[in-house]
This record gives sequence, C-alpha cells and structure tokens, in this order.
Amino acid sequence: MQSSWLPEAASVLDDIKTLGREGKPAGTLSVVGAQSHGRARQGHLWLDARAPLAAGVLLRPQAPMGLLVGLAPVCGYACVQALKAAGVPCALAWPNDIVTEGAKLGSVVCEAGYGDGVFVAAAVMLNVAASFASCGSPEPRPAATLGAFLPELAQDAQKCARLGQDLCAAMEGECERWSAAIGQGAGAAGPLGPILSAWFDEMPLMGQPVRALLPDGRAAAEGLLAGIDGWGRITVVGADGQEHELSFEQASVRPMAQECEPEAQ
Repeated sequence: MQSSWLPEAASVLDDIKTLGREGKPAGTLSVVGAQSHGRARQGHLWLDARAPLAAGVLLRPQAPMGLLVGLAPVCGYACVQALKAAGVPCALAWPNDIVTEGAKLGSVVCEAGYGDGVFVAAAVMLNVAASFASCGSPEPRPAATLGAFLPELAQDAQKCARLGQDLCAAMEGECERWSAAIGQGAGAAGPLGPILSAWFDEMPLMGQPVRALLPDGRAAAEGLLAGIDGWGRITVVGADGQEHELSFEQASVRPMAQECEPEAQ
C-alpha cells in the first residue's frame, strides 16, 4: 500500500482520481489534515473546520461497471466497522453518512474513472475536534466529533494519519471481499448483495418514521422507513399505505419531527 500524508490538500477525492488516471496501483492512498475544496455527495462542497481528517484510497475492483454504484455504501460500511473496532460507536446512515446517535461524524464518497483500466476513488471525510458542514445539504444533521471518543486525535497528527491509513485499508479490504462475492454471484439482486443483510440490521432509522428529502429540500415522501433493496433503493411507506421507492441520487432521509404532547394540567 503506497501512502502519503499532507497537512492540507485541495480535495483528497480529486487527488486519488489523478493517481488513478496516472495508472497507480490499487491501495495507493492519501491522508490529509484539511481540504480547501473538498467534495461531498451530489457535488456538495465539504467545508472543513478545525482539526478534520480526510483519507482516500484508489480501488480497482474486479466487477462489472454497472455495479460500481454500490461501492460508496460498501466503503462506508467498512469505515464504520473500523471505527467501531477503534472504540467509536457509530453506524452507516442511508446512503453514505457515518453517524453516532443521529449526529454526523463524517461521510464517504466514491467516484469512478479510467486510467490503466477502470478505477474507483474512495474517500472518507471525518471531523475530529470541531463541527463541520456539507454545504448544500437540504437539512444538515447535527455534528459529532471523533474527539469525543478518541480525544488523543486532536493533539496528535500522527495518530490521525494512522487512523486514516487504517480506514483506507478497511475500504480496500472490503472492496476486495465485495469483488470476490460479486464474482460468485452475490450481485444478482444488485451491488449491495454482499453487505445488505448486515447493513439492514444496523441501519439508523430503519423501521422508524422518516421524511425523505429531495436535494432542494422538498419532501419526496413521509412515512415508515420499511426496507432497502440490493440497489440501495429505500422504501418509505406512507400513512395511506402507499410505497415510495427512492434511490441514492434522489433523496436523503431524516427522522420525522415528533409532536410534543401537551403537559398535564
């Protein structure tokens, strides 16, 4: 695994895509302490605050091009498992946010490209010690920090770098397992087949009332988050029983606001 550490870069995702176009091998990674032009899902601008962490790794999965759309949640699931092993209680919220008790620790983004074959640039962006924002989100989640669970990260850049390398290794390892499973037919029902059952069991808000929000903030559906299929499409069942199916590209989900009951007189 070829790696680099930089205190700051424009965009770790773009850096990895450049390495991919140059024909660098799978596993090449970059870990940075801050981004000046970081990019999140759907082209949103990632605004770094004090003490962030961004890490990216070059993947060259042996899988059909049409299934690569599933790699963002696959890599997100890998990062969640690595963070939990490090002592951070977290889960992967649909479709790509890493959260703890509903608050956002970070996000995972994947983009495909071509250079010496098809590649995928995978990046995880996390907050260490201060709040951050993903500019353009219709309803930003409350912020959480890794420093609440791993306080040593805020004072030690080398520990941050090692965590970034561990997350990249987790994404690469999960991608290899995913590719092998796809090759054995696990992608017949969609690219999330290899992780679908495990993710479903851990997914925040599953079985709870939610609002599905379009990129412009309008509600696409309100109701019970009832399921997710092998292509990552969720099903929200409205109060009238109507089922609404939504893809990664269409929406994000947030908990339904709870109405306060009047106090007893």
